[in-house]
Amino acid sequence: MNTICALCGTPLTATDMSVGKNKLADGGYLCAVCFTKAVTINRDLIHNLDQFYFAEITGMILKSKIDASQSTGESQYAQNNHYEYDAPTRLDEIKDQIVALNARLSVLANEEVNELANVLDRDERLLAIAEGIDLQTNREGIIFSTQKRVAFIDKKFLGGVVKNEFSLQDISSIDHLENLLYSILKINTYRGDAQFKLHNKNDGRAFSNVKNRSTNYPDNELRRDSSPLQAFSQTIPDLVQENVYSTDKGDSGAIFEQLEKLGKLREIGVLTEAEFAEQKKKLLDKL
Repeated sequence: MNTICALCGTPLTATDMSVGKNKLADGGYLCAVCFTKAVTINRDLIHNLDQFYFAEITGMILKSKIDASQSTGESQYAQNNHYEYDAPTRLDEIKDQIVALNARLSVLANEEVNELANVLDRDERLLAIAEGIDLQTNREGIIFSTQKRVAFIDKKFLGGVVKNEFSLQDISSIDHLENLLYSILKINTYRGDAQFKLHNKNDGRAFSNVKNRSTNYPDNELRRDSSPLQAFSQTIPDLVQENVYSTDKGDSGAIFEQLEKLGKLREIGVLTEAEFAEQKKKLLDKL
């Protein structure tokens, strides 16, 4: 009976049998072709093939095929395909703009920042943003400016958004008065004015330059809308509309809403107990 190669089953020639170096530890033999293939994978097999069993040799060959397949597949993918990344969302773009402005916003402003994705038009870009209080309503939120408007928003704890905005066409000037710990931002319009207390005293400087960067409109166009100054008309579904100039609701109501918001932030782990207590004390001091 002819001896066959343990790997490919090819009958071995007399030359294959006489080489001696192609014998396996379990008594099998490799033909010249298979022996060359095994040696290509592991050069040490030239001298010690007789120390390896058939299963070990087949394992080496199989692993070599798998490695080669993976390497080829990765190379072809890199050459023929492009890696795809998720496109940045509108909110991502807005947050990048906030970072570029070096804005100093606390975690309490996170909900208002997220709301900007619904408030800003696609072509609007933030020119200034700050955290503060609308002194006419005592509501706390964020004040921002774009190339179109200056606006204040407060994301209410129980849903809805309170907004107040001023078109740059209506603004006659923007004044900024710095105190020791905070600053007052005053928006002067042709139909009234509004004041905001900014938590970081330097934040108002960026707003002061906004009017200078706006487009110059004819004087008659600036005054053509003589309707009373009022809250921004909401176009977003499920908004709880509210006139931010109304004083029907007492200041204590707005403060209690802020307390509820603080409690929620503490529950979800955004605020520590110490941070919660500090912010709570500030709000209660206003009552």
